[in-house]
Amino acid sequence: MRRALVVLGAGLLAACSPQTTAPPVKTAPAVRITQFYASPPEVARGEKALLCYGVENAKAVSLSPPARELSAALSRCVDVEPEATTTYTLTAEGEGGPQKQEVTVKVGAARPPAAKILEVRVTSLSIKRGEAVSICYRVSNATTVRIEPPVEPSEQHPGCGIARPQRTTTYTVTATGAGGDRDVERVTVQVK
Repeated sequence: MRRALVVLGAGLLAACSPQTTAPPVKTAPAVRITQFYASPPEVARGEKALLCYGVENAKAVSLSPPARELSAALSRCVDVEPEATTTYTLTAEGEGGPQKQEVTVKVGAARPPAAKILEVRVTSLSIKRGEAVSICYRVSNATTVRIEPPVEPSEQHPGCGIARPQRTTTYTVTATGAGGDRDVERVTVQVK
């Protein structure tokens, strides 16, 4: 019986003695760039793009060129307006040293101004069957203008057409620009 008590006593002694191993040292998580991209990745000269980024565990964040400080954020976008194709560098400072990523925004030729319909006028929105109605338009930056369904061009008034609808008709004016862009307006003429 004595041996059992001694063994038990030794076990109690070991449980009460101070531990000699040091607690684990906590290290700060390493800095990480979670995202960095351009939207859109290609712009025309004079247009803006967004640079969107996200960082974790960063003490400082910067963007270049030109050098500027940014806030550390999980998701944020900033405007850039490059004059030429530019590679931007995002730098996040923190534990484990700086992290860097690059993204390039390509810059193409300036786009021609967009076609715009400034005005569509009709002489009347309600007519009797067989009566004539004039449909006139003013546009800017358009290379072509079309009215559908087709109308007779007015020789006296450029930018106008004459229609004699037999039933209620919706006329569509389409202006097309040099870059292929389009602007569309519609007007409905009621026929009684």
